[in-house]
Amino acid sequence: MKFKLTILTLALLSLTSCFKDEVQGTLFKIEIFSQNVSDDPITRTQTEILSYAFNVPKGSKWEVSSWEDAQVPCITNTDNGKRLTTPDVVGTWDANAEYQITLDLKAETVFMVVVDPTNRVYATRLYDTPINWPVTNTQLHLYAWRKSGTATGWTVTNPFPDEERESLVSGTEQ
Repeated sequence: MKFKLTILTLALLSLTSCFKDEVQGTLFKIEIFSQNVSDDPITRTQTEILSYAFNVPKGSKWEVSSWEDAQVPCITNTDNGKRLTTPDVVGTWDANAEYQITLDLKAETVFMVVVDPTNRVYATRLYDTPINWPVTNTQLHLYAWRKSGTATGWTVTNPFPDEERESLVSGTEQ
């Protein structure tokens, strides 16, 4: 009888995990690194970075159409031209924190934008937020001297690829 009671208790306990609440979203934390010219050391960004996210339908395609749109903020749907100008989430910036940017993402799918106004580059990312994943820590490298490209889920855009940039370390131009 004890054996049957133990089995029944274990079976009932295992069912309790089936009724856990599922929580959509994550606290998305980003550690930002910068490099203005290729000879500079790669350093943690100290200048303020803008960040925001729009809740978008799953499977939709979005972009930042220009440097001006990145700063405003404004994103454009590449299929129908619809523009969104009021972010659902605005990130917080703390230069002294390990992860300088924090975005509290709650929607199933978001389009994130990170803007470096000092070095005039920005990054975008379409992201499906996880369920029951409270914190996501990641890094983003914004190299102002590089042409636009993709890395680790981000599309980094340099709207001024031919601009000569001043070294943040030595004060020389490249």
